[in-house]
Amino acid sequence: MGRYHIIGRAGAGSLIAEFLFREVGVDYDISFPDPVEVKRADFHARNPLGRIPVLICPDGHQIFETLAIINHITTHFDGLAPAVGTPLHDRYSQFMALLATSIYPAYHRQHHSHYYAQESGFDDLRAKAVAEQAVLYDYIEAALAPYICGEVLTAADFYLYMLSRWDFNKTAIRATRPKLDALLTELRARPSVSQSLAAQPQRTSGG
Repeated sequence: MGRYHIIGRAGAGSLIAEFLFREVGVDYDISFPDPVEVKRADFHARNPLGRIPVLICPDGHQIFETLAIINHITTHFDGLAPAVGTPLHDRYSQFMALLATSIYPAYHRQHHSHYYAQESGFDDLRAKAVAEQAVLYDYIEAALAPYICGEVLTAADFYLYMLSRWDFNKTAIRATRPKLDALLTELRARPSVSQSLAAQPQRTSGG
């Protein structure tokens, strides 16, 4: 059996796998393909849309889509999610879905507006995404106690932290949300997060 191997991009969605592996003490390898590599047919064989991250497991099977990768890690390693079948796990699953299907796509619309509209519509597209996120961040602020699952730190908190890093105005999303501000500050200081961020290669392109 080999080690886990993450195919990622610096500062992007592969961060969550790094956070979680470091949090539970699992060694992994990571590679950062350049934009030319991810357009090749062999990479699209891993993921039909050429997206990252991709997780190659020790037995060789591969997983793409960030939420599926998180689910694999939380299923195989204890301490990252509440017990299945409990009300707390339902809450965890609800917030994971909210982050993956609403918060994340709103950031994608802001950073990659050309996928969704002509340039003349970029400002309106981004403004609507920011407004949608404001409602969701207010909801999350009210729900934190102090973590998404109450007193239990889970993968959902790490996922929230990763997504928040992509905000164009990080000060604004924290300014009127003290519980969110405290959570993001705490997560940033955790060794699993700080060490992962310190290990990121310098990015040469935005997004």
